[in-house]
Amino acid sequence: MTHTPQRRRSTAVTGLAWGFILFSLAVMGLLALPLAPGEGLAASLGVEAGSGGLTGGVAWLAERHSGVAGLLAIGALVTLTLAIALLRRRCWARRAFVALMAAGFVGVLGGAALTPLTFGLLPEATTEAAINTQEPVAGLIGLLGGLILAATLLTVLFAWAGWKLTTPAVRDEFEPATTSTEG
Repeated sequence: MTHTPQRRRSTAVTGLAWGFILFSLAVMGLLALPLAPGEGLAASLGVEAGSGGLTGGVAWLAERHSGVAGLLAIGALVTLTLAIALLRRRCWARRAFVALMAAGFVGVLGGAALTPLTFGLLPEATTEAAINTQEPVAGLIGLLGGLILAATLLTVLFAWAGWKLTTPAVRDEFEPATTSTEG
């Protein structure tokens, strides 16, 4: 009789996998909605794409919404696939998810580091308008602060997930189960 021993399945890995499954599904659900108004956003901002400043950058992004949405969809599908494989404890999934967490860590950290540089490149009139409460772009400073906080939290999450997936106990969960024969 062949007996396959049940491996202990850590709640951290299960929770991590389910968290990224839900996140990926949420991103794909949001992408299915008609979120990007296209020319309407650029017209309401009163600027042309590529004209500089914060609103010009938003207009530029709105004009390219289908390309950005496509990249987000690809990222969500890759993350969903890896998270499901992680949940099923596939041998290759742990290493692939660690690589995904490392890429996310570097990407988010790099993006957060570039944000202050972006403000340094803006003309002085734009940065003054961003702190003037009468200007429509003033709310973007608060949004930027929220994005930096979210980036910090994501960086911590990615670092913790990458570390957790490399611990010996978790590595053992992903090793092929040994089969014992009882006589």
